[in-house]
Amino acid sequence: MIHAVSLPEYTEAYQQQQRQQVLDSEVVHEWECILRSTLKPYTPIIMSGILSVMFGVFYFLSGDFHFIYFWAFLMLVMVPVSYFLFDADYDYKGQITPKGIIIQKTERVPEIFYKATRGMAYIGIVVCVIAALMVGPMAFVGAGAFALLSFKMTGFHKQTEIDIHPFHQNNSYQVLISRLDDMYQWDIYTFLCDVPDFIDTDYYDLHIMSFECKASDFANIESVLKEYVSFID
Repeated sequence: MIHAVSLPEYTEAYQQQQRQQVLDSEVVHEWECILRSTLKPYTPIIMSGILSVMFGVFYFLSGDFHFIYFWAFLMLVMVPVSYFLFDADYDYKGQITPKGIIIQKTERVPEIFYKATRGMAYIGIVVCVIAALMVGPMAFVGAGAFALLSFKMTGFHKQTEIDIHPFHQNNSYQVLISRLDDMYQWDIYTFLCDVPDFIDTDYYDLHIMSFECKASDFANIESVLKEYVSFID
């Protein structure tokens, strides 16, 4: 069990201090990999199937074969979107410092998709403004969400997610998961461990340790980790 006197009060300041000391420490080891879902190759097939069924339903109900042009347009747009955006790959970078681990994840999405989204957002703003000038403020009734979304999406850019896992070096870690992950292609290894003494406390999520790497890199990463934290056998 935890001895309360050995731990500082769990506050926002404590969390920030723990994360900041990881960022301020020297990087002693780093690795990179790409995270790609094993289901990704099937995403365009599923999207094509959905659009084709929709075209079949519209054609059956209307008898108008001109829907095929709309179907072709949707296929041209939605199949690439489903492949790159709906199940995006990630550039994954891990760094080990004496105080903890830093994980960086960045979507591997072609810049053209971000530019297209921003362009559509500006078009949406123009449409809303023209509608307001022609119809008045009532034009925004029912379309307010679209207008707000358009303004928000003008700032749509590629961003990097950063997770920081501070070590708690006075406690030993137990390994929960250490295996090849069948969620990802290319032999990605998943590692997860926690501090048993912190279960059911606020400290648990802050000091849990998890990361992905190529299977061939794991032995080296594990060796470096053991220089800074102890593990329960």
